[in-house]
Amino acid sequence: MRKLFFDTRRLDAAVREKYGLSEELMMENAAARLEESLSKIDRRGKLLVLCGGGNNGADGYALARRVYMKFAEVVCVECAPAKSELCVLQKKRAASCGVKILRLDSLHQFIEKNSSEIYAVVDAVFGAGFHGSLPEEIAEAVSEVNGLNAFRVACDVPSGLDSLGNAGGVVFSARTTVAMGALKVSLFSDCAKDFTGEITDADLGVSRGLFENSMEQAENILLLEKEDFVPPLREKQNVHKGSFGHVCLVAGEKPGASVIASSASLRFGAGLVTLVDFSGRLSSGAKLSLNEDGFPSSGFVPYEIMCGSEFPAVVSALGFGMGLGSGERMKKCFDWISENPSVPVVMDADVFHEPSLRAVLEERCSKKSPTVLTPHPKEFASLLEICGFGKYSVKSVVEKRISLLKKFCEEFPNVSVILKGASVLIAGNYGGRIEIFCNPWGCSALSKAGSGDVLAGLAVSLLAQGYSPLEAAKNASLAHAFASRKISPDYSLTPFSLIKAL
Repeated sequence: MRKLFFDTRRLDAAVREKYGLSEELMMENAAARLEESLSKIDRRGKLLVLCGGGNNGADGYALARRVYMKFAEVVCVECAPAKSELCVLQKKRAASCGVKILRLDSLHQFIEKNSSEIYAVVDAVFGAGFHGSLPEEIAEAVSEVNGLNAFRVACDVPSGLDSLGNAGGVVFSARTTVAMGALKVSLFSDCAKDFTGEITDADLGVSRGLFENSMEQAENILLLEKEDFVPPLREKQNVHKGSFGHVCLVAGEKPGASVIASSASLRFGAGLVTLVDFSGRLSSGAKLSLNEDGFPSSGFVPYEIMCGSEFPAVVSALGFGMGLGSGERMKKCFDWISENPSVPVVMDADVFHEPSLRAVLEERCSKKSPTVLTPHPKEFASLLEICGFGKYSVKSVVEKRISLLKKFCEEFPNVSVILKGASVLIAGNYGGRIEIFCNPWGCSALSKAGSGDVLAGLAVSLLAQGYSPLEAAKNASLAHAFASRKISPDYSLTPFSLIKAL
């Protein structure tokens, strides 16, 4: 796992003081990492570097100096007058080497004459401290270079993204973003995912571990990496199906959702799965129609999923809400978990519109009952309103998701939340410590009906196999994301192809 920071300027200062590094030395290391990001670019073309007036711009001028004569031509565009001491110095050094420096109002003419020869563009205009929207002239310049058929690199953070990763207008669209020193929260927002490209980090004179731990981090926000995934692999051999838990899922108005979740639960390691339908309509294999991959093609119940009209006598973990509807079915679920507080529960979809949900969560929090919630932003907005946090639009939830998750977790400890999105956030408050984890590995293939039902099924399966709520939430989300990347072409994902990819 990697630490994420809202603003690394104080961290930079702490590193300089603790390890005796000068700001100029760190800047040279930053420029060297930017140079590395351009190592595979055809050097017969021209390099265009957009420079701001602060130290981000200074990084750009330092890069231009380092690669001068390594490209057909290196051109810096002064998007703002050099203001910081180092920016003034680095600009002077670049110019003395022969780097061409253009005024911003000359950029359009330069691009018109040289567009086919510009092979790479580096954005060094604004860094991590940016807020608001780009000034009009800079926004126009960024829009124009975004339209070039060139390899685009962002220095630290693509210009136009604020400290939360939100955009007030135009944003530089990078193929690669080189984060300086440590990773920023802003690089992993839902909005940022369309602008950062591949994210790499640059050490600025000390190792990543030393850099990240040079001062106490207040945020407690961690980036999940591939190595953090702990799948439910079976190490013991002297076992039976009961060794891996009995998952119970509840069917409702739209039973296909619970069928999908049931299939995902069994696929992800649960020993037994029972689908409860209080109406008694469903039975295993009823009207079963299998496709060529061996999965139900019409949403009917596979033979291996047990069906019943009542909760089983033994339940290792329960999942409900997906396609459930409201009314009597929801009440039965709420009553059952109140009578069985020790049973881990995953709540999804329709649950987040129930007015009585706040009381249910308060009871489970007070009893430390294992609970995982899996809302998307619209459902989270409804959950916040029901729980007394006020009304939020979906846009506000997406833009303020970290602070809203913190508020929710403060009020409802011992509950893990998977807040779905382009970059998924997983949060929980255990022992008075709120932790937020970011899963950036998903892709747009998951924007399909039924993919959320798969996620709920994965989470309840892990709960049944003994994972803690927070570990179940993290690993279910990671498995969901990794599986989505195996679907090709990406538009062709279906819930059952996603389950197969597990």
